[in-house]
This record gives sequence, structure tokens and C-alpha cells, in this order.
Amino acid sequence: MKNQSRGLSVILPNNTKLNMTVGLKDRGQDVFNQVSELLVVSDLHLFGLSVVKDNQPLFLDLEQKLSLYLPKSWRKNTSKEEVVLSLKVQYFVENAQLIVNSEARQLYYAELKGRVLRSECFEQEGLYFQLAAYALQADLGDYEEPNFAYFSPQGFFPFWIIQKRGNDYILKHIPTLHRELKGMSSSEAALHFMQEALTLSDVPITIYRMFKEKKNKAQGCILIGLASGGLQISETLNGKQQFLYDMPWSDIHSITFQGRKFDIRAEGLREQKMVFYSFSVLHAINLLQHISNSHRLHLNTKPLVMRLKEKNDRGTHREMYITDGADLDMDDSDDELPSMKFLLDQMRTTGTTEYSDVSMGPCGLEMSVDEPEEMFVDDPEDILRLVELVEGVSVDGPLLLPISYWTDADFLLLSLL
Repeated sequence: MKNQSRGLSVILPNNTKLNMTVGLKDRGQDVFNQVSELLVVSDLHLFGLSVVKDNQPLFLDLEQKLSLYLPKSWRKNTSKEEVVLSLKVQYFVENAQLIVNSEARQLYYAELKGRVLRSECFEQEGLYFQLAAYALQADLGDYEEPNFAYFSPQGFFPFWIIQKRGNDYILKHIPTLHRELKGMSSSEAALHFMQEALTLSDVPITIYRMFKEKKNKAQGCILIGLASGGLQISETLNGKQQFLYDMPWSDIHSITFQGRKFDIRAEGLREQKMVFYSFSVLHAINLLQHISNSHRLHLNTKPLVMRLKEKNDRGTHREMYITDGADLDMDDSDDELPSMKFLLDQMRTTGTTEYSDVSMGPCGLEMSVDEPEEMFVDDPEDILRLVELVEGVSVDGPLLLPISYWTDADFLLLSLL
């Protein structure tokens, strides 16, 4: 049968829209590859394609068909509304220096900048002014005098700061901070912006909405915040959000998934566990994938983060560069870091090589989350059978999110002259 064409749009982190034509049988990876080709960026490994399904954002499993996530009207070509996907950061790193591709950094910077505008860390007001100065240096270059109203505060500050301080106050004081960055390159300013933005607790985090009760979704919801270092749990009651727990990976004993039901066992919980429900089994499986891959990425990049921190703590400024290794002698180098590809391949394969810490019921899955061991995930075929058993949804191909598109490259720390 012919692969009929359909139209859709992809929104980039900088709010640029890409209008694309895809095949009805295409998978998420086909769209991802097309986006990569249109942008001429091969290094989009930390990004994913997101779609709003059942009024909740969901990252696509790139190995699955688009039709699994998009409405029936799109498949039947009767949709009157535009079908939109978003290219978003799916995996946050603990050090922005790990993002070595300049084009990927620009997209990463654009997303963090947008997240900062929505950030509400009220106790860190001063940091938002420094972030605005870095963003102005990255976007506009050196400050030129006299130049009073040379930018719009709405593009660099959260609304609550504008409301609290006013435009005149911001336009009066920001030039002083911007002027201090004279001579800093755009790329360096963007890197500083990303490093500081990653310290805001509500910026490098993906929020998933869950429910406290299986049937009564009106009884409030649980918000699971997935960050590089673990999970953050909040509760929404009567329209107000209340923070409950901060769970670093080392405190989480296991995550049990059965149908829509999630059971998290961790240190510090009043009853040593929390139980909540996802919107659907599909949402549950995608959340499980995201948690699993984020945890593995955290473990596998930890040596790189530690090496960068050691170098920076010694006052030696180092930068990450990409190389194929052909023209460099990497033997016996004190500055050599493990291959990023090797670490990310570990992230991809760990979940399918060992199962000693996994128990599987007829319709469930339990994962061990003990540091420094890896998180183990059951055979993808078991998860596929689970979906078909619980919801009657037929899904083709492996369900664990593949990271096979990581480039074959080595990364080294090189001294800047």
C-alpha cells in the first residue's frame, strides 16, 4: 500500500515553524531526521519531538509510527486543524559545556531562554538580571552608548519581575550589567546564560501531570518533575501547587508500573512509597522511558561532569571540542574524557542486557534505581504485550527510546590558548 502523504508543522525552540510533508506510515525518527536535515544540524541528541495528546504533552517514541500519537482525523486526512509537533529539549545536562555543536547550543539556549521567561524562583531575583545581561550580550553583542531603551524587557524577564520593578527600573539598571560584559563573544555569553539558567530549579525540568485516584481525576493531581538529578514531586489542590518531595536518584529504591498505576518507593516518604495514576497506559510507558533514559544519561555523563567541575575549580578554563580522533594523539592524556558516544551507547543498551534487579508481573514492571548501578528495564517486547493486553493498542517496533543517532565522535577537553 502506498505511503500517503500528510502535512504537519514542527515548532522549534526559537518559535520558528517548519511546515513539513510526511508519510502516513512514517515513524517519529523519519520526522526527526527531516528536521535535522532542514536545520542542517546532525547533533540533536538531547532533543525530542513533543505532541499534546489528551491535553498533556508527550515525547514521541521515535521508533513508533506517527499515527500512534496523532488524531484519527489526521490519518483520514479530514483534519481541519493544523497538526503541530514541537522540537524540545528532552534531556537536560548538568553542564552546558557538554553541548559541543554550535547549532545545537543555539537551540538549547533558545529553549532555556523561553523557560527563564516562565520561571518563578522568586528568591533568586538578582540572578534574572544577570541572565538578562548574558542574553543581551549573546543576542546583541557589546552595549553601545548612549542606548537607553534598546531592548524590550518582556523578551528578557519573567512577567512577575516586570510587574514588580517596572520597565523603567529594568531599562535603567540593566545597561550597567550589560556594559560589564564588553568583549565577551556571543557563544561565550550564551554558554554563561545556560550554565546559570540550569541552576534555577524550575528551568531544567520536565513536568508530567498524574492523578491521585484511578477514577476520580477531580481530586487534585500530582506533578512529577523529571530533572537530570532525580524527581521532584508536587501536588495541586484547589488550583494551588504545593511542593512535596525532592528525590535524587540515590534516594529512589524502585519505580513499579502496572497499567496506569505508578508506585515509587524512596527514602523520606511518609509511607515509604507514593501511588498515582497516569492518564493512559501510553502516557505511562512514555514517562517510564523518559525516567529510565534520563537516569542512565545522568549516570553515564557523571564522569564528564565531575572532570569539568575539577578543571573549573582549579581555575583552568577548559572547553569541550568534537573530533573524530584521527588527527590527535589521545594516548596517556590527562585531559582525555571517556568517549561520549561510549557513555551514551551504555545508556541505550543497559536496559536490555541485564535483568537481575527487575521483576515482571503479568501486567507490570519494576525498575531498580540504586546508585551507582544502572536502571534496568524489561524487554521491550514485554512492554508491547503489556500495551496490547491492557488497552488493546497494537504498537510496532521496540519501545525503549533508542539513542542510536548519537554521532560517532570522541570528545576531549582541550586547553584554550
